[in-house]
Amino acid sequence: MRPTNSASLTTIVATLSASVALADVSLPAAFTDHMVLQRDRRTHVFGSAQPSEQITVELIDSKGAVLRSGKAIAGQGGRFVVELAPMAGSDDPLTLEVKGANTISVKDVVVGDVWVAGGQSNMEWTLGGTGDQTAAGVAIANESSIRFLRVPHVTANRAAFTVTAAWRTLTPASAPDMGAVDFWFAQQLRQANGVPIGILEINWGGTRAEPWTDLATLGADPLYTARVTELRHSIDTWNSLSAADREAAYQADRKLFQEAGTAWWSAINATDPGAKGKWYSKDAPEEVKEWKPVTLPLRWNADPVRKNVDGIEWYRRTIEIPAEWDGKECFVELGAIDDADVLFVNGKPIANTISDIGTARKYRIPAAVMKAGPCTIAIELLDLQGDGGFTGSPDVMRITCAAANNASIPLSGEWLARMGRSASGLPQPPSRPSQEIAPGTGSGDPASMFNAMIAPFAGVEIKGAIWYQGESNAGSIADAEAYRSLLPLTIRSWRAAFQQPDMPFGIVSLASHHAYQENEPVAGVWPLLRDAQLATERSSPNAGVITTIDVGDADDIHPRDKRTVGERLARWAMATSYGKPDTAWRGPRTKSVRRDTDGIVIDFDVERGRLTTRDGKAPAGFAIAGADGKFVKADAELRPPNAIKVRSSAVPLPVEIRYGWQDNPADANVVDEMSKLPAHP
Repeated sequence: MRPTNSASLTTIVATLSASVALADVSLPAAFTDHMVLQRDRRTHVFGSAQPSEQITVELIDSKGAVLRSGKAIAGQGGRFVVELAPMAGSDDPLTLEVKGANTISVKDVVVGDVWVAGGQSNMEWTLGGTGDQTAAGVAIANESSIRFLRVPHVTANRAAFTVTAAWRTLTPASAPDMGAVDFWFAQQLRQANGVPIGILEINWGGTRAEPWTDLATLGADPLYTARVTELRHSIDTWNSLSAADREAAYQADRKLFQEAGTAWWSAINATDPGAKGKWYSKDAPEEVKEWKPVTLPLRWNADPVRKNVDGIEWYRRTIEIPAEWDGKECFVELGAIDDADVLFVNGKPIANTISDIGTARKYRIPAAVMKAGPCTIAIELLDLQGDGGFTGSPDVMRITCAAANNASIPLSGEWLARMGRSASGLPQPPSRPSQEIAPGTGSGDPASMFNAMIAPFAGVEIKGAIWYQGESNAGSIADAEAYRSLLPLTIRSWRAAFQQPDMPFGIVSLASHHAYQENEPVAGVWPLLRDAQLATERSSPNAGVITTIDVGDADDIHPRDKRTVGERLARWAMATSYGKPDTAWRGPRTKSVRRDTDGIVIDFDVERGRLTTRDGKAPAGFAIAGADGKFVKADAELRPPNAIKVRSSAVPLPVEIRYGWQDNPADANVVDEMSKLPAHP
């Protein structure tokens, strides 16, 4: 019997949207040419038609034989669901015909395993952006039985019926567009099982987990009840407003935002030496010792001087304004900037941007400011966390005068730069209001992506899901702690949508990132997020966490080694979903901790072999603390076969122990001797 949840499949599909026009038979995005149907399960074909219209669905082979068929009557809302008997996996192309007042033929349909690849940018990252792994992937991208469907970035405050997307077959030409992690995941599953593999790529860079979780599930948890209640009230209020009322509300919010933004910049500049010293002034000295040459555009994390720096940097450049530009309105374009910035021209503040990370800057320079001759342009750039700087391309940095036949002067190239204050202790900027955007449709709003990107596939039969997300929920200790509750809610939400209470859910533990803190035994927020991921494995049956602390990048939050990640996820799937339990996938896990005479002994659960270290040296990455809670680095030694003793003369009575407890635990070296998989922090 097909497992059910609190709402039936018919109910979920019937309530997806009430806005689809009732006319010809139509199908959502899941049912397009080249699709993959989930093998060995009843298939539910759903769509919209005229109310009370009879719908017939047939699955036809290449010889015209009808292999499966079913009928249904469209409901009063026009929704229909037709059930087809299970099919075995096969590469043979089939045609799915849906007949009503009109006929839709979905061609080149195969039957295999369908997986959802969800998360943020590291899951979204395409094969084409993985350096040497791109060529290796394209070279083997000749499996037409691997298919993928990439869902566009859209949001909604109620469940959508469909989305604009289509299935594609894997070829050398299409491979660079496929998500890199799920490319290698699919390759491994295809080779091991010999059936078609379909990947629904439902991901969005920079997103938190809340937008991927439905409101009902979130609202039932006390941690999110108040926020969900407030959002629902805002949505109801918005829906009751006229267009004029909405515009008035936006203008009021815009005024408040501008006032809050002015106050925010004032608070920041009150403690910044550049603002206090008027480094933006046309006459400010440009001493060689203080102002250093720099070439723009420049990503901070790509520069050895600025990587891992958060704070304010000032930039100056003097250009020559032609006589024909005198007294004419001009525009300065700076490309995309991360995070916030202020533009000054000849010492006058012109414009600023906050709460709009990564968008291209284009600022109007009033005619009264533009004078022929030397012109000093200054930029105050603030990065609060993560990467920062000028992230656009050189060709978009320019100043343009429309009145002079759109003549322009390039602004890329050499500038002078000087560092202001650090970001430590600075307040977060106010949130930018959105015009004509309903509450609940922001990219950070709870359920906004679930409604628009997951809901259109609710009821589609799938094998399971893989999930690479968490970086955006690791901005603070509070966020990371909340993830212990949030990730299980997201899993529960997806399982309900796909009508599988025990749906396999593979989780990628955060890869290493940021600088290794050699003198700090424990440091950062990411370890808390990783621990929350591991706690989810324990609390959510059929969920598994793969460890990736050995494939990260200190300087780039997007490590290019996606092959290792995808292949480890495939090993998890093989062991837990394909009946091959001897496949090693976990890496050593802590089994128990016991006190010894002068230290602590940790017993590990090791899948295949015994404990060792990847570099042949003594185990490292351990820290212990006594009753005072102060951690110190600890010595460690292997106790064959699968235990490690940890001790420090500085802590005679340890009560707490940590392993790999840093954003980038570069010294953590414990692995499984046979599989070489790293121990989880």
